[in-house]
Amino acid sequence: MMKPISPLHSGIDHSSISWHASKSVPGVKFAIRRVSLRQRIELNQRVRELTLKYEFLKAGDLSDQLEAALSDLLAAKLYIEWGLEALEGLSINGEKATTESLIADGPECLADEIVQTMQAELALTDDERKNF
Repeated sequence: MMKPISPLHSGIDHSSISWHASKSVPGVKFAIRRVSLRQRIELNQRVRELTLKYEFLKAGDLSDQLEAALSDLLAAKLYIEWGLEALEGLSINGEKATTESLIADGPECLADEIVQTMQAELALTDDERKNF
């Protein structure tokens, strides 16, 4: 009996999420959305207004700087609401953690880590920037 020379290829299986082990809260894993072109456009449009407001206000007086800090926090909340798909290994107030409970009562260091991970994945590489 002859064996086929090359295996059958069924194509690439693309997962729309990526899992990450938390560095700030050991034992916790989180899944974030992998960005597609449409999703990158959608998220950038939503974050743009908050970011522009933040950049403008942070150069102002104390009340403007407080407003800028609020804009920055709202942008972080938007990233989490938009991109966090799942949390494993974390309970908050005795309940399995969800996106909402993380924002409301969860460890801020984990929320910050999730936002930073998302921003890193959303950033274009040097090669990707050259192609635009």
